[in-house]
Amino acid sequence: MQKIFLSTLILFSLSLALFGAAPALAAEEVCPAGSSFSFDLTPWAVACGAALDAINPCEFAILILLMASLLLNDENRKKALLTGLSFIAAVFIAYFLMGVGLLEFLRNYTVAYANYFYYIVGALAIILGLLNIKDFFWYGGGGFLMEVPQSWRPKMKGLILKITTPLGAFLTGLLVSLFLLPCTSGPYIVILGMLASKTVLAKALIYLVFYNLIFIAPMLAIVLALYWGLSPERAEAWRKQKLRLLHLIAGVVLLALGIVILGGWL
Repeated sequence: MQKIFLSTLILFSLSLALFGAAPALAAEEVCPAGSSFSFDLTPWAVACGAALDAINPCEFAILILLMASLLLNDENRKKALLTGLSFIAAVFIAYFLMGVGLLEFLRNYTVAYANYFYYIVGALAIILGLLNIKDFFWYGGGGFLMEVPQSWRPKMKGLILKITTPLGAFLTGLLVSLFLLPCTSGPYIVILGMLASKTVLAKALIYLVFYNLIFIAPMLAIVLALYWGLSPERAEAWRKQKLRLLHLIAGVVLLALGIVILGGWL
């Protein structure tokens, strides 16, 4: 697991370094939401939301399954690496384009209610945070999880196991991104709502690019670690062991983000 940690740290640091330059690339226009005493915490809020999305156990499970099926033959390790990278590239493109579409929808249909919508975003963050915390203390309680629905998983697994080429991985990655939405969309929607209320379009698009760079960083780390020799079985065992903890981390940070938004400090 040291390989996953080191790879994630390097990729995450590079993303944050690039991300830190984003505010200088476009001017920000802030709507008068909340208290007049507020800090420009938007870059950090976007980074936190992306990091929460990035540690989602659903995407880890998919990548581990994909790489495990491709690494059955040691002679195909390079092909497995290219296939994994193609899959990640497709997820990045799909999530970015879906984010742009949702951002434009929110900007066009909520601009007249920007102040109210901003508080709705904060309330949504708190609700999603509490639901994730619920999955730490009561996993699956209430008949639902903040993960991909159980009924979708066999179909998704079937798609993953059919991948044999980088092109197939790219096309499948575009489709699987839709399956992942229920699992990963919480932080994304909160951040998109915040950007729709607080920033001009040019800067919002820059934030989306860096959000998704941070989002795919752990996926890249997993692919590289498996390529360098980490056992898929060991990686999957780690994922299952930390599953509830990942929900708790996501829940606490989303809850804090919602409180900050509702308090007018963001």
